[in-house]
Amino acid sequence: MRTTTVSVTQEVSITIDRKKFTPDFMAEYRASFYPFDTIERHIEHIAQLYARGLVDKYTTFIEGYGDLREMGISLGSKEVVSMECLPNMNG
Repeated sequence: MRTTTVSVTQEVSITIDRKKFTPDFMAEYRASFYPFDTIERHIEHIAQLYARGLVDKYTTFIEGYGDLREMGISLGSKEVVSMECLPNMNG
């Protein structure tokens, strides 16, 4: 049996209300979850959860963010833009 590694690139559309990411929210999130210092890091984190299938566009709650509607977060489109089988270096 042989393992093949596939690189998958996706584009994910995320909408957020930046006003909801107050200094207090950011500090509380860092204290309890991840050391994100920018809103962009939060967007990337939410996008990777979506891309990995851990949340979907019908998700209404994510730990650390609470009710997504209250945070002004919505998950839009998700599409694969490329796939490539990577060379197997182990034969």
